[in-house]
Amino acid sequence: MTVAQIAANTTVLAGAAVLAYLGFQFFQKKKKEIIPWNWEEVGSLSHLYIYPLKSGHRMEVTRAECTEVGLKQTEEDEKVLQLRDRGLVVYAERNNEFRTARTYPQLMQIDISVHDEKHLAIDAPTMRTLYVKIPNNTDNKEIKIKLHKGEECYSIDCGDEAALWFSRYILEKDTGLRLGYHDGSQRRDITKTHNKYLEFYKNLTNSSIGLYSDLTSLLLVNQTSVNDLKQRISNTTISANNFRPNLVVDGLDLKPYTEDNWEWIKIGDVVLRNVKDCTRCTMTTIDPDTSIRDKNREPLATLEKYRMSNGPDALPVMGINLEVRKTGIIKVGDKVLVSKK
Repeated sequence: MTVAQIAANTTVLAGAAVLAYLGFQFFQKKKKEIIPWNWEEVGSLSHLYIYPLKSGHRMEVTRAECTEVGLKQTEEDEKVLQLRDRGLVVYAERNNEFRTARTYPQLMQIDISVHDEKHLAIDAPTMRTLYVKIPNNTDNKEIKIKLHKGEECYSIDCGDEAALWFSRYILEKDTGLRLGYHDGSQRRDITKTHNKYLEFYKNLTNSSIGLYSDLTSLLLVNQTSVNDLKQRISNTTISANNFRPNLVVDGLDLKPYTEDNWEWIKIGDVVLRNVKDCTRCTMTTIDPDTSIRDKNREPLATLEKYRMSNGPDALPVMGINLEVRKTGIIKVGDKVLVSKK
């Protein structure tokens, strides 16, 4: 055998080895993606929340449709238009940057409901009810809103009357803020802005992301974890609502913080994937019903002592961010199952 033949054979063998390795890695990745067959019950769904406006007041429901981009009302509960979780967002007129209760706590006092087949009703203390015509991309202006880390997200502007109402309520001015609406027609792309998260959290993808949520389409909180945290804090009243969850799980045998290790979760016919720990900010220190900030930075200050993330952000954690892998209807009282190891 000549030197050239030996070299050629070596190249072929090396190529085959690389292909075999890549094939093995692909198989392993696909294997990990297979939805589990074996489940064990850990508790039940005790509360279910939709937040129609990002940073707005919660809407507690007894059932919801779980879509790929988050919860929305069922047709049985609202036949005209089903409000979606974080389907509306307040943004600054001058630069299109989103605004939240981190800066404007009074946003938490705003309630959103469906008025009729053409209008949303928006209410806040001391303000007249605002009736906003449900926008569409034919009659209303399409824009790009800047979310975290400069991510540009599709939106439809809700018009000048809504802009005036929000500017007066939040800024006590006639201009400055506007309201954006997401009709669910486009998905977000975080590959250009969230690389460090995608690299660290291996199960996090564009498919994990909600409409105007900070990141993923669902947030789950374990009630026993909240109870444990409450015992560590004095002179401050907190609840699961400080953490603005979509799903609250409770159970007699449930242990605090065990949710950190749940990889797959099944509620009814819905299947969810744990893709990230939920890092926490100053939003948790704002009373969800009064919009008053806690003077001692609780519960954030206590969480910082024992619940810090190992991820890219040096922030405390509470709860888990989920991707919806199988859609369906979920209801309060449904059993919560996790995949067996």
